Amino acid sequence: MKKTFCLSLILISALFFSEKMSAQIDQNITKLLLEKKIITQREADSIMALPIVHQKVNAENKNFSIGLEFRPRAEYRDGYRQLRTADTKAAYFVTQRSRLYFNYSQPKFKFHTSVQDLRVWGQYGQTSTTGSFNVFEAYAETGLSDHFSLRIGRQKVELDNGRLFSAANWSQAARAHDGINLIYENSKIHSEFITAFNQTSERIFETNFAPTTFTNYKMLNIHYLKAKLNEHFSLSTLNSADGYESKTNPRTMYTRATSGGRIEFEKGNLYLTLSGYYQYGHLQAGNKISAYYFQPEIQWKKNKFTTRLGMEYMSGDNAEKPSSTSKSFVPLYGVAWRFMGNMDYFTTFPLDLKNGGLINPYLHLIYDLNPKLSLRSDFHLFYLQNKVKDNLDNSIHPYLGFENDLSLHYKYNNFTMIDFGFSYMAAEKSMETLKTGNSNIIPVWSYVMITFKPELFSFKK
Repeated sequence: MKKTFCLSLILISALFFSEKMSAQIDQNITKLLLEKKIITQREADSIMALPIVHQKVNAENKNFSIGLEFRPRAEYRDGYRQLRTADTKAAYFVTQRSRLYFNYSQPKFKFHTSVQDLRVWGQYGQTSTTGSFNVFEAYAETGLSDHFSLRIGRQKVELDNGRLFSAANWSQAARAHDGINLIYENSKIHSEFITAFNQTSERIFETNFAPTTFTNYKMLNIHYLKAKLNEHFSLSTLNSADGYESKTNPRTMYTRATSGGRIEFEKGNLYLTLSGYYQYGHLQAGNKISAYYFQPEIQWKKNKFTTRLGMEYMSGDNAEKPSSTSKSFVPLYGVAWRFMGNMDYFTTFPLDLKNGGLINPYLHLIYDLNPKLSLRSDFHLFYLQNKVKDNLDNSIHPYLGFENDLSLHYKYNNFTMIDFGFSYMAAEKSMETLKTGNSNIIPVWSYVMITFKPELFSFKK
């Protein structure tokens, strides 16, 4: 009993005192116990090893790094997001994103933050002290066990293929959320439970949330689960609920829910997938929503060539049969640029479609000339899923047009990438109802982007 108490005392001191102090205490106490013949020499040797092991564990596996991302992008717009007319003139400009990344990690703890400056060249004067400097991400992640971790703070949310939740990296500003993420991961299962509650400022009473300079949810809950069923099949589920405060009654919150998932099959060069989601609940205006989305896709890889054939099917409202229940699916907080054409004709839902929904068959062709250079051509056809009326109250033809996105990606070195893109659209008369302008004039868009992303400093111990 006496020996057990003494050993416990040494262990507690090793855990709760500083390394040097606990080491000195351990040596003195151990020497005394050995002289009193309370412990044997072998036990004394084991005890003396404790601070050494403790010091070694604390000293190792600590990492700190600083990274940089510098991304200027020049764009030429002559029909981007909106049809041209005989009177419109092309726009060309340069935007720039500058980021610094700070990362620290040790066993069962991580901290990450990134700060960014966003600007259009010439947006601020030569002697201006203003700018667009902000924190993009800032979170801490602590390990709760071998498989569970908890991430707290401002963070990217990238789930599945990014259709519903994405960091939207193409946008210079990108997208991040303030919240808590409980993560579980093992060799077969990856799960994330994310929750967020937003306010514009500290308050004494009430939790009203009606920002005037931006649109954001008041509450968000997400659960994402991906399971590897066997060597070839995997299944994922995604359920989310986002709540918006009523515009007329701050004590009322309307919640919209989205549920669905994806099944994937992969064998050799073949990849097949099918995803589907159903949206229900209430919109911010208070009306009900009952909408759906599905996406089948087949991908084939052969040597340097990759092809993807698929379709997005997004439900919409029938303008000929108005209903108090919305049938227009909203792809939440995902990225549209990657899915519905680089010219961004359909990014704000359901407004860009006048609530008519969209059918988007697509074909992607990718060819890797070598490990550094790849070429890509994306083809899109756009159809309204439901009836939309023009200004004369006539239903328009569902076919909206064709878009082709050409791009080149060149990896100059490990931290430098060069991207070039050119897109054009063959729009139909129906597109004028959605995007005004003249469908007989071909809209075009092009860009050149250089991304420098080196690691500036790295320290490991």
